[in-house]
Amino acid sequence: MYDKEKQAIERCEYASNLLNNNNIIHEIKKKEIGHINIYYDNKPIMSFWARTGKFIFLRIPKGKIKTKDDRGIQNCIDAYKQYVKLEQEQC
Repeated sequence: MYDKEKQAIERCEYASNLLNNNNIIHEIKKKEIGHINIYYDNKPIMSFWARTGKFIFLRIPKGKIKTKDDRGIQNCIDAYKQYVKLEQEQC
């Protein structure tokens, strides 16, 4: 196993545990690259790559999302919570 792959798997497991602790529904798409999809309302709304910490929105938020950076699992969780709040305000 390559070092990058091992690192990706370890970080993917860590990120998955944090997401579980925050009751965020997610699916590990490919642990060898650390790719995780994060769901809201049974739809994937974000992708997170655990090895690099990069996250992106797959659906455009209904307002401004403020985070310190577009990297890191904690910033990803914060962005997710803001997304959910914006979605619930629209209802």
